[in-house]
Amino acid sequence: MIAAIVALMFLPLLLPQIHQPALECQSLVMLGESAAIAQVQPHKGEKYRRPPRVAYEVMENGDVRKLRLVRHSGIKELDANLLLAASRWKYHPRAGCGTMKVSAAFGPIPNEETALKVATPELIRRYGASVIASERPLTAEILRDMWIVGGTLHCRDGRGATTTVCVGGVATAQLSKSDGRIIRIFHTMWLNLSLGTAVVL
Repeated sequence: MIAAIVALMFLPLLLPQIHQPALECQSLVMLGESAAIAQVQPHKGEKYRRPPRVAYEVMENGDVRKLRLVRHSGIKELDANLLLAASRWKYHPRAGCGTMKVSAAFGPIPNEETALKVATPELIRRYGASVIASERPLTAEILRDMWIVGGTLHCRDGRGATTTVCVGGVATAQLSKSDGRIIRIFHTMWLNLSLGTAVVL
């Protein structure tokens, strides 16, 4: 279902654009495969809280600079593993585009479980725990190099129960598969019908 929403919402991005150079400057494409972040067990006195997050800048030649940890996980070794991995990232050059700032990246997202683990706290931070609780279960689907994480639409059916055949929207996050960057967080507005899904933007 998420794939259908995304396909309709972002079809223009998949087609040739008049301002293609501008779009290319806004895109970051990793050179090669980024290694997964090694998971570790907490040491005595440590407790895992949430995925660690880094911020950095990407130069025109694709190099990463000003790398820093902006959110701790609660496990020092896990934080260090993310910093080490990010220090080795290299992106395709973007000649003439200038430096691009990345405010949030969590490292490679290899599977649905990781995508949900990364996106859920960010969606809760943006929309609140009660909203996200009302949209569970959250699901994650991959579209090219992007994970799309979104909630499930629930509406009252007028008979004391709920239905997913209704007009509404869900919290949604777009994450880069290669480096875990938050590309976009937004709330959809769409019509979910038994015969398909139509975006109502």
